[in-house]
Amino acid sequence: MRKILPSLFFIASLVAGSSGVLADSPTPVRGLLEVSHENVKFVGGFWGPRVKIANEVTIPHALDELEKDGHVTNFDKAAGKFDGPLKGHKAFDSDLHKVLEGAFLSLKHFTEGPLRERAEAILARVVAAQKPDGFLISYFIVKDFEKRWENLRIEHQLYNAGHFFEAAVAHQRLVGDGSSALAAAKRFADNVDATFGEKKRYDVDGHEEVELALIKLYRATGERRYLELARFFLDERGYAHGTERKPFDPKNVPPEPPIDLTMGDKEIHRAKFHAILRVRNGRMQDHKPIIEQMEAVGHAVRAGYLYSAMADMVRFSEAPGYEKALDSIWQDVVGRKMYLTGNIGTDQNHDEGFGDPYLLPNESAYCETCAAIAHVLWQHRMNLLKADAKYADVMELALYNGVLSGVSLDGKLFCYQNPLSSAEGNKRKNWIGLSCCPTNIARIIPQVGGFMYATGKNEVFVNLYAASETKLQLNGSTPIKLTQETEYPWEGRVKLTVATEKPAEFSLNLRIPGWAQGRPVPSDLYTFVNAKPTPIEIKVNGKSLDATPGKDGYVHIKREWKAGDVIELNLPMPVQHVRAHEKVAENKGKIAIMRGPIVYCVEAIEQDIPTSLNFYFETASAHSRPHKPDLLGGVTVIGYSARVTNVFGVVNALVQAIPSYAWGNRGKSPMAVWLNEFTAQAKEAEPKK
Repeated sequence: MRKILPSLFFIASLVAGSSGVLADSPTPVRGLLEVSHENVKFVGGFWGPRVKIANEVTIPHALDELEKDGHVTNFDKAAGKFDGPLKGHKAFDSDLHKVLEGAFLSLKHFTEGPLRERAEAILARVVAAQKPDGFLISYFIVKDFEKRWENLRIEHQLYNAGHFFEAAVAHQRLVGDGSSALAAAKRFADNVDATFGEKKRYDVDGHEEVELALIKLYRATGERRYLELARFFLDERGYAHGTERKPFDPKNVPPEPPIDLTMGDKEIHRAKFHAILRVRNGRMQDHKPIIEQMEAVGHAVRAGYLYSAMADMVRFSEAPGYEKALDSIWQDVVGRKMYLTGNIGTDQNHDEGFGDPYLLPNESAYCETCAAIAHVLWQHRMNLLKADAKYADVMELALYNGVLSGVSLDGKLFCYQNPLSSAEGNKRKNWIGLSCCPTNIARIIPQVGGFMYATGKNEVFVNLYAASETKLQLNGSTPIKLTQETEYPWEGRVKLTVATEKPAEFSLNLRIPGWAQGRPVPSDLYTFVNAKPTPIEIKVNGKSLDATPGKDGYVHIKREWKAGDVIELNLPMPVQHVRAHEKVAENKGKIAIMRGPIVYCVEAIEQDIPTSLNFYFETASAHSRPHKPDLLGGVTVIGYSARVTNVFGVVNALVQAIPSYAWGNRGKSPMAVWLNEFTAQAKEAEPKK
């Protein structure tokens, strides 16, 4: 009884908003309600240290670099308080907004330290630059103010606005309804609303983001006009743009003026680049109306933000045609255009975006960190919309492998691109001049807890497993605390303890990951060599239950729950070997390695193999080695026997595979995710002694 009482007092202290959404926030018209990150506390495990590093290292480091590069003084100049030069490009503001958002998200978990005062001081300098009409983009306030809404396709005005709206909503969640940022965001959004919309200006931004941000602003304020403005921008894509909504006809696009070849090389290059950007070829998902877009094309980050907004719009509003398009695009991405790591984007068309189906090169893979983050946000929203575990499967894959590869283990070195092989090795950078990726990392890590749970009517959905404590509320009346004890993703055993103030009947739905059911992804793009599912075990208070998931990928445990009830989930984690679809020419004769949700790679450093990684490995020799807490932040490695062919013949060697997200943390070193499989054909090809 003594062990239960603290939990009961904890539950009794919950307030009406403990679902993670403000009490007066509009709720979805369909789908699930997310449980906010602020209601999830990581307790050690895999994510606890990473969230702490983001707070103590990544976010302060990002602010240091942004201040050094002039992101903050740009706002001082816009406010008339700085005489120095304006720095950077026209989307410069967005990176500062992302890090401020990350700071405000993180401060819901870490109240001690100097970050609060620093972030609030920078925010005050941002808001001080706002014009009386609400406009707030430093570049255009300082220069070209009369052109502030021109060239939307190239100059990212609404992209800046969207990231400010998201930072403002995070600030409101931190300080409450007196948020200066939220008040400024409403003024800016009203300025946008006064400029664009029905019977006003018909146009869209070149880089989607404002759409999903306006939906967040709608949820934070209850002001439906922000939802309608988001809908306007979504529906306007693919049209001619101007003073009315009319079909886009490529034949009627006026020709670009000739490039002045007397300019300097830099100006000529920029003019040519801008000429390419003005072509509506799908790069910006503006080539046809979104309800007619049935496959993923163009810039992968922009696409991920667009699809996220579309999914939210279906959840919060009637949106005919949206869901059909989303379903088709999802099948296209997950079935033909996604890397095993959950990353997206090949740069085949020089647009940091999607290429042809099954064209998934490894060394030239673009796989921008921002694209992996956008992919996580989209899959999370698809899960909320559809209540289907397959979306959480892809979300988890992209989160552990795609997102985390973009940041070093110490939290202050970054990758813009994340290829699946590298002959020379990739050196992580302390900062990236085009800093969209490190600043995106700063805001995604603090909100990981918000991807773990969702609620429906008398249902709690468990999507991710991590050592944590969670408080939530069902139907506005049933406060619940859930505690997870687990070493996931290194081990598949999860102990989940329920605490309720009084007995309550509801369904606790446990996601059974696809990798535990014999499939690495929910398509045939990648398959396990041995697809036989491993036996899964579930016990409630020591009594075994049927662990077979339903069609939605969840095991639904419906009962009357009371304080102290314990669920034990066991997901065995054998080493699995993965083959790519036969149409992925790059990976013929190759095998990749997975264990649980983690994709592995071989890094040449510390290996008994040539630095070229030109070897064959024997899958039958695979064995998990003991977890190594002192290696790469704590990892489980996998050992193999390998056969290396050189001038002396065939040499046996030992190979150690590490999680692919951890490569490049010990200096530059060749790396490969897809490895040559030792087969009978390979043996036949070996040189004879």
